[in-house]
Amino acid sequence: MTETVKDGDAGTDAGLLDKAQARVDSAVKAATAKRVELSKNYTYTFPSNLERQVEDGGTFMRFVIEPIGGGNKVDINIYQPIGITVSDGANYQNFDLGNMASGLDFAKNIASGRGNNVSGSDVLAAALIAKNSLSGKESGFNIRSKAALAAGVATNPYTRTTFETVNIRTFSFSFKLVADDAKEAETAKAIERTFRKFLYPKRAGALALSYPPLFRIEFYTLGEINPYMPNIKPCYLTSLESTFNETANTFHSDGSPIEVNLSLGFQEERALLRDDLYENDDSIDESSGFSSITTAQTVKGDD
Repeated sequence: MTETVKDGDAGTDAGLLDKAQARVDSAVKAATAKRVELSKNYTYTFPSNLERQVEDGGTFMRFVIEPIGGGNKVDINIYQPIGITVSDGANYQNFDLGNMASGLDFAKNIASGRGNNVSGSDVLAAALIAKNSLSGKESGFNIRSKAALAAGVATNPYTRTTFETVNIRTFSFSFKLVADDAKEAETAKAIERTFRKFLYPKRAGALALSYPPLFRIEFYTLGEINPYMPNIKPCYLTSLESTFNETANTFHSDGSPIEVNLSLGFQEERALLRDDLYENDDSIDESSGFSSITTAQTVKGDD
């Protein structure tokens, strides 16, 4: 009996898969809790005289906390501290091509007639490799090491450096918030509490937790992003250390401390590619956002 395959069966299967994927995406979206849910926008600027600099295009830093998909946000405008440090790093390991590469080079020299390039030490090394292979791992090691020690000859491991990964970048900033009056002390409190609040995850159910939000860290001058300062990708706040009245145990009349010192640690959300920082190999201007390939690999529903 012959089974007839109807036209459009493949398309029907594809349609079913698309519908199933759509249902999964819908369920994930419905179950995904918002990382930030604000009823309005907030802006905190410290010290108070920095407000004029922000309006007039002065130099300052801005920390932005907002939902990934957009919505109400928090802007923290603060003076730019000295000594901004950026640490980039990559990880490499050594890989030994070993006996295979050694044997191939030896064979190539013999086969090409370049016998003059083959020394007596090469012949001994080749013999040691052969004995090591024939004698087995344990006894071969002994034969090889004793003979090599007696002759003062070792086989070339043909070690190469191989790329592994790049480091996820981290950043640290320290601020000294000295309040001239109770109003500035209230702003310092709001800034310190806002950083602490959004360092933590929040409950998204009986078992689930919603991720803390990402921070945008920006450097401004002349009313726009400063192209001479590092382009920091979205970060998680990984550490906060607050010190109150470090230099003097003095308070305002309402009980607010005169001085609040903040030490902040951030880590970018992902390891970067060159394409994430530079549009092409000719450019030295750092770009915002991520390359199209990196963006396409972002997990859906992460707001």
